[in-house]
Amino acid sequence: MESQFTSPFWHYYIVAIVVGSIIWITWLLLSQNVVKHKKDEDVKTTGHSWDGIEEYNNPLPKWWFWMFLMTIAFAVGYLIAYPGLGDYKGVFGWTQVNQYEKEMAKNNASFHENYGKFAAMSVEETAKDPQAMAVGENLFGVYCIQCHGADAQGTKGFPNLVDQDWLWGGTPDKIKESITNGRVGVMAPWGVALGGEERVKDVAHYVMSLSGMEHNSERATRGQDIFKANCVACHGEKGNGSHATAPNLTDDTWLWGGTEKAIIETITGGRHGQMPAWKGFLTDDKIHLLTAYVWGKSHPEGAALPTDSKNFVGGQVDGGAAAPATETKPAETPAAPASTASTASAPVAPASETAPATETPAPAAVSETAKPAETTPAPAADKAEVKVENGIVKFYFASGKSDIAAGAEKATEEVVAAAKAGKKLVISGFTDSTGNAAANARLSKRRADAVQAFLIKKGVKKTSITQRKPENSVGGQGNNAEGRRVEVKIEG
Repeated sequence: MESQFTSPFWHYYIVAIVVGSIIWITWLLLSQNVVKHKKDEDVKTTGHSWDGIEEYNNPLPKWWFWMFLMTIAFAVGYLIAYPGLGDYKGVFGWTQVNQYEKEMAKNNASFHENYGKFAAMSVEETAKDPQAMAVGENLFGVYCIQCHGADAQGTKGFPNLVDQDWLWGGTPDKIKESITNGRVGVMAPWGVALGGEERVKDVAHYVMSLSGMEHNSERATRGQDIFKANCVACHGEKGNGSHATAPNLTDDTWLWGGTEKAIIETITGGRHGQMPAWKGFLTDDKIHLLTAYVWGKSHPEGAALPTDSKNFVGGQVDGGAAAPATETKPAETPAAPASTASTASAPVAPASETAPATETPAPAAVSETAKPAETTPAPAADKAEVKVENGIVKFYFASGKSDIAAGAEKATEEVVAAAKAGKKLVISGFTDSTGNAAANARLSKRRADAVQAFLIKKGVKKTSITQRKPENSVGGQGNNAEGRRVEVKIEG
């Protein structure tokens, strides 16, 4: 091995200490073995006495003496054969590195013998093979879970690999490229450049408006102009970003957190993330299987998705392509007019719920559970309102909103009275079937919390309220207003 020091002096210094120590130990051993006794000769003492105990001047035991000499000889032989004298590499040239490389080469050869067959298959075909996915999962557990987690859903600063949000692309080639060469993502700090804390906060609220979060509309209006002047170069006029350049700000996926505080921190101080390159450490066979595993986990249907190369914005893939299968509106639902598409001058519709449906009643095939129009008035397509049906209070919400409709006081008189009389109230939230499922779940929880806060404000004790997730939280097909509701029932 090469010296880790900056001067060749240290090589000679170490050699001198090691050789000198061996010589000194050898001399010490031999010097203590000069005493000899004849048979039947009385052994004298050394003259030392400890509390009446005297030490005899006996020679070293023969077995101990020769064993010590053997250890010295072994040390000399070891230092000739292996590193130990400064920069001297030994006659065998052994190092930790070359031993590791030999062991890894043997392991990789065995791995290729058993699993190299998958390299001849496409990533899509490999992802359909149970054995390949099992091996990929094991590889992921060894090399990837430290950052991305055992479930591959990541955490703050480390991306989720099982959703459809891809900054660098979700095609097999792009995923393999990310694993092979690594990635470096940098967001520059803009706190000073934007002009201070208040202007940063304005931009943060505009960004929050793009993804449909609750925000201060006055700040968002001011922030829009600041965003246009400073941020569109990377994130685009609509805030939808672009693959390999900047993240989409109109969806509900936030690598560093989507709260007001987290967004302000990101804008102010910037962010820096790095995915290490695995080329050279992992063989092509292992990278291929890891690619198939990640692609398979994020493509459970085994088919490519439009979001592999384009961002999901305002209910459809950016550029007008069809949204992924799990977010596509039913064919029966009328298509939103072109005027509902997001523009640079208007915030983008939240990714969690697509553009509002028209008020034309949906065909019966859209939702078999919907009640006939003549017995139950259909809720407005995109409007907050409250209805009471068979003692159940139904709060309907506008797309992407959690504001309680006017008239809720009168509609909730019966359930409020029941709660005050000792009954329990059960709150359940529903969503429509469009958009990002995780985003919809969070929006549904926000709406349920808003209803609970409203009831508490009306005098209901918090202990009298239970939030319960329904067995099927999808309350309506497509962009159906029936799905955007929270129900309050009396129980007990």
